[in-house]
Amino acid sequence: MENALIRILPACLTQDLPAGWDTPGEGTVIEVAPEVVAPDEVIAAIAATEPDVLLLDADAPELDVFALTQAASAARPGLAVVLLAADSSPDRLRRAMLSGAEEYLIKPLDARDMAQAISAVTSHRKLRQVQRAAEPEVQTKTGIIAGVVSGKGGLGKTTLAANLATVVAKTPGQSAALVGLESGDGAVLLSLQPKLGLLDLAGTNSVDGQTSSYAPEWIKQFGTPHKSGLTYWTWQGTGTQPGAAIPEDFFEHLFQTLRAVYSVTIIDFPQLSAEEAASVLPLLDVIVVVSSSSDLLALRSARTLLDTVPDEVSDKVHMVINRADPTDMISKEDFERTLGRSVEGVIANEARLAGEAINMGAPFVLMQPQSEISGDLRELARALFELPAPAETTVARKRFRLFG
Repeated sequence: MENALIRILPACLTQDLPAGWDTPGEGTVIEVAPEVVAPDEVIAAIAATEPDVLLLDADAPELDVFALTQAASAARPGLAVVLLAADSSPDRLRRAMLSGAEEYLIKPLDARDMAQAISAVTSHRKLRQVQRAAEPEVQTKTGIIAGVVSGKGGLGKTTLAANLATVVAKTPGQSAALVGLESGDGAVLLSLQPKLGLLDLAGTNSVDGQTSSYAPEWIKQFGTPHKSGLTYWTWQGTGTQPGAAIPEDFFEHLFQTLRAVYSVTIIDFPQLSAEEAASVLPLLDVIVVVSSSSDLLALRSARTLLDTVPDEVSDKVHMVINRADPTDMISKEDFERTLGRSVEGVIANEARLAGEAINMGAPFVLMQPQSEISGDLRELARALFELPAPAETTVARKRFRLFG
């Protein structure tokens, strides 16, 4: 079926765009090019990506937004420029119109307003036509649902989950989701501020405590995209309304849809009771149990957690020793002998690097990809999710910073 393609180029953004702003309408396909960060690279990016719409943030520092709007319109005739700004004064609006901008959206931005503005500025243009791929069947099990659990806190479980998801997201041909059920730590690690969460999703499709199947395009509205390519979900965002309840079959239907959409979905669980473990662990394809070789308490708590794993999913369990150090009192062999299980991965202890990454709000596999700890995470991800080995290629010369 032929559909109109709307290619959008975001530039000089000073804040994250609201979730769902790029949801396509009937008969259209939305394609969002990578953001251009520097103002002096916008014109080159327009020539390379040939967008139909330029989203330009007027609040970016050191940016003459009206001059750039004129230059962009001249560089690509027919380009629709949509300005995003906090200043709604009449003078700014008049200057925007005179410079050639077709829409001027006032912050804080609303996803529905953005979608309507994009539809309006492209409705009178001749757009490229493409074949829209059919939506995957929700029932088709294609992806992996992996749960990351631990017997006690303070073992770096959330950091491990976020970096594993990032590795998957950066692997060619793969897609990743991270579901942070462990408070809001995942959002801090990724420097995200989700507006919506799983409580909002559950409240939209629940009748008498039961959930009907979720459409893939629908659930995407409740996740928050990260610059690495992964999508992050949390329990509740800044716009979550109180009073929502979780149906008993919520996770079953959620995981079913996530399998159809993402190659790997990683669930960062809080500490589970025996009853919770018995109900949720059978829904997973991979169970990653995080422990430590630095103290006996971590080892004993891992033993206790393993005792709660139902027998029918015991073969899905993969042990990981996190923050391992050569000076640890417990060896890997002692660890395996005590638990009666082999260890799938050993992650080096690089506390300074991990701490810097947390403070910067970026996974360390992005900040320090050549470090030992990043190498350990990539090896673990390949073992757990059967990711392809990286190809040995020469690095092409960059034309500009947008592509790399």
